[in-house]
Amino acid sequence: MSTSTDTGPSRVPWNKGRLTGQNPPLKLKEIWAKRVRLQLS
Repeated sequence: MSTSTDTGPSRVPWNKGRLTGQNPPLKLKEIWAKRVRLQLS
């Protein structure tokens, strides 16, 4: 019997090289920027 662990072509994870986990909270400047854009639209 052959105990090969090759499962086909190797796939790259979708989150490779990205930061994962919880994002930092929004700053007041970012909140107001979104609020103004929503009001203008």
